[in-house]
Amino acid sequence: MLTRRRIQLVCLGLLVASVVWHGWDLSAEGLLDRTGRLKCPDFLQFYTYGTLLRTGQAASLYDPDAHARIARMYVDPRMTLGLFRPNYSPAVAWLVAPLSNLPYLRAMTAWLLASSLLYGLGVALLLPVLPWLRRETRTVWGLAAAWPAFFMVLRYGQLSALSFSLVALATHLAMSGRDVAAGVALGLLVYKPNLLVAPALILAFAGQWRLLAGVAAGAFAETLGAIATVGPGVFREYVDVLAFIAQHPESVQLYPAESHSFGSAFRLWSAPPSLVMAATIAGLVGATWAGIRVWRTMEDPRPRWAALVLASLIASPHLLTYDLLLLAVPLLLLADWIGEKTGRVPGGAWLTLLVLLYAGAWPGTLLARIYAVQCSTIGMGLGLWLLAQASRSRSGLATGAPSSMSPIISS
Repeated sequence: MLTRRRIQLVCLGLLVASVVWHGWDLSAEGLLDRTGRLKCPDFLQFYTYGTLLRTGQAASLYDPDAHARIARMYVDPRMTLGLFRPNYSPAVAWLVAPLSNLPYLRAMTAWLLASSLLYGLGVALLLPVLPWLRRETRTVWGLAAAWPAFFMVLRYGQLSALSFSLVALATHLAMSGRDVAAGVALGLLVYKPNLLVAPALILAFAGQWRLLAGVAAGAFAETLGAIATVGPGVFREYVDVLAFIAQHPESVQLYPAESHSFGSAFRLWSAPPSLVMAATIAGLVGATWAGIRVWRTMEDPRPRWAALVLASLIASPHLLTYDLLLLAVPLLLLADWIGEKTGRVPGGAWLTLLVLLYAGAWPGTLLARIYAVQCSTIGMGLGLWLLAQASRSRSGLATGAPSSMSPIISS
């Protein structure tokens, strides 16, 4: 039986194991961890981005040789950047520029601390609008703290905590009735434009014009700021890089087992690029259709925003393990929605869905290496299918006993 105590004990064990494992690996002196790899390797590119901007070399933001030169000059003279293609928005360079004043390891530590705070902020923004789960705050925070996806973000040194906090803020604002502000928060994700394609289509076809106007305003403001920072010429180089990656996603997805979108599943099976592209387009069409159906037929914002985020992720042509942190939004929304409707812990297909999403980063990537199947991709697909099926009845689920008469999780 799934009890509160059992969940908390599992979370405690998972948290301790993760802290000991990652802490021991990163506690080695110097730039390298105990396996001989650079600590938080993805943060290196953010650091070089920020340094180029801070030192007046914005014209070189999309020059791989310039990044390598900065890495040797400011991080370690032996540094090399193999197969590196700068592909982040100038807005990211502007964001990290202040940290580039610090030595690399201090800047990395500050980045990890900021990521942890942003992750906590995102969870804190969601809890007040989740009536069923906020009575189980301790369990929710335990699940959040122990989540392997969060440790993957820290291990890579990625910026997914910022993306998660923006999506959480957008969800919070939308569920508070502030659609335009919610759209603006979502639009600020334009520094990862692949995550906005499906949501923009869903909101447009569902007639959510206030939200869509906010998305356009947020994206336009950030884009305008980026152009003002680096100039139109450099921004055109950035757009050219995005166009190349859209046609050749394998150029930034070196390890298929670390890819989690629908199209990436075919790369995991060693499918030819043409089939991967066809699968990516099919994933976008299918995810968008499911999202539109949910938004048109269901009034509750929880399944709506869960479908929006799931569609955004599974339809993305470029979705790596650290991006799975955004799954915290549908995980919390769906658990709260199902629990309130049924008065009990999710079971059956819904519980399977939640487990698949929670285990996507680990052991999901391990299983993908062994069996060439991503449980996160299966979970996202299952989630959209269940939500589309639930949308046939506007309530979505059998009501059952009122939630106020049943314990949220049995002790």
